Amino acid sequence: MMNRISLVSGFSMFLLAVTAVAEDVTRTFDVAPGGTLDIDTDVGSIEVTPTDGSQVIIEVETEGVDADRLELSFDQRDEGVRVKARLKKAPFSDQHKYKLKAKFRATVPTTYNVRADTSGGNIEVGDVDGRVRADTSGGSILVGKVTGPVRADTAGGSIEVEASAGDVDADTSGGSIRLGAMQGRVRADTSGGSIRIDSSAGPVRAGTAGGSITIRGAREAVDASTAGGSVTVTFVGQPSGDSDLSTSGGNVTAILADGLGFDIRARSGTRVKSKFQLDNAKVDPDRLSGSLNGGGPRLEMSSSGRVSIKKL
Repeated sequence: MMNRISLVSGFSMFLLAVTAVAEDVTRTFDVAPGGTLDIDTDVGSIEVTPTDGSQVIIEVETEGVDADRLELSFDQRDEGVRVKARLKKAPFSDQHKYKLKAKFRATVPTTYNVRADTSGGNIEVGDVDGRVRADTSGGSILVGKVTGPVRADTAGGSIEVEASAGDVDADTSGGSIRLGAMQGRVRADTSGGSIRIDSSAGPVRAGTAGGSITIRGAREAVDASTAGGSVTVTFVGQPSGDSDLSTSGGNVTAILADGLGFDIRARSGTRVKSKFQLDNAKVDPDRLSGSLNGGGPRLEMSSSGRVSIKKL
């Protein structure tokens, strides 16, 4: 009986040890505005929130039987604060097989730059007066209102940027891209989702192999192409460069504000329709070319489906 009780007791203690491993770490750094927070981790989600003040506060939450395999290091230099989290390889085990959840929460001054890189989680960055670079191999990326440029890359999720006064580069292999008010140059590319841009003051290059493209308020040149959806672009300002809208698997629609000038060339697999009268027009059921309002940069449109030119 005694041996059985000891065995049960020992087993219970072992079970507790392997199921309740967890560690929370907090670090606080006094910083000057304009620095950079750099979080580089092998696993876990990252959330960065700007606040009034002059501190960077890092909170790391880990749980799981392999929590002790995550090695953390914190480093403060003149340029800012760096956090590294590396997954130790356990003896006689596969580095990619582990039971561990990690979450990195950080608060930074409002005027600060963010660099976030994770191999296994979502990234969320709030409204910062600075630049943002976000990379993840297994999650979505959400960025608020940013005054600097934004670079967002993910292999397995969606990307959303609320607003940016700088250039934006968004690239995903497995999700949609949603961009709000864009002031700079935009490049958006996805292999498996739709692209939507609410407004763009700078040139746009957007491409997807598996979804639609919608740009609502374009003021500059647009190069938009998809192999598996429709393309719709609303021009509210006069572009200075040429635009090219194309799809192999849907319709193409250009919606134009009054007074804009273009040299238009449209080709369709079925029919081209225009609400505008073009100068020097050449009209066929599936082709249309001519000048609008005295001409301007080229607006080329091509589709296997319908091509439409509408008035805003």
